[in-house]
Amino acid sequence: IKKFTKSNNAVALVNGTSAIHILLKSIGIRENDEVLLPSLTFVATANAIKYCNAIPNFVDIEDKTYGICPLKLDKYLKKILIKKNNKLINKFTGREIRALIAVHLFGIPCQIQKLKRVCKKYKIKIIEDAAEAIGSFLMKKHLGNFSEAGVISFNGNKTITCGGGAVVITKNKILANKIKHLSTTAKVPHPWE
Repeated sequence: IKKFTKSNNAVALVNGTSAIHILLKSIGIRENDEVLLPSLTFVATANAIKYCNAIPNFVDIEDKTYGICPLKLDKYLKKILIKKNNKLINKFTGREIRALIAVHLFGIPCQIQKLKRVCKKYKIKIIEDAAEAIGSFLMKKHLGNFSEAGVISFNGNKTITCGGGAVVITKNKILANKIKHLSTTAKVPHPWE
C-alpha cells in the first residue's frame, strides 16, 4: 500500500471505522470538539467522531463530487465561528471546531485542494476518509495523500477486499508511529518486561 499510494507510511488497522477513530485521537480530537464532515457519507465517519466523544457537524455537499462544497463551507464557517482564547468556537454551540474529514465518496475525488485552502484559512486540521478510494488519483497523486493522513478500507464492499481491515497512509512518521502505538495496545516500557 505504501508503494502503491506513494505514501511514506502505512499503518494497518482492523477496519476503516477504527482507523478514522485512532487517526482522530492521534491528531488531538478531544471530548466535545466538533469535527466537520459531509452530510453524505457512510455512518462510520460520524461513528468514529462519536467514539472520540466529539460532535459530528455535518456540512453541505456539492453535486459534482458529492463531497463538501468548499464555497458553502467557507460561508458556513464565516457565519458560525468566533475566535476566543485563540480557539475557533462555534458561537451557536460553544464548542471548538478542530478538524474536517474530507470524504472521497465512491472513490470520486472531492474538491480536496479547495477544502485544504478553506481549512488553512481557519486553521482547521484536515484528514481524508478515502475508504472507497483505493486506486483513485487526483493529478497523479493517490487520494489520502492530500492532507495530514488518509484512511483506506478493505471491507467486503470495497474495490480491493480482505473481508475487513484498513490502512492509514501519511507522510508524517511521528503520526504513523503514534497510530501504530495506539493500535497495538499502547504498551509502554515497564520494568516487569
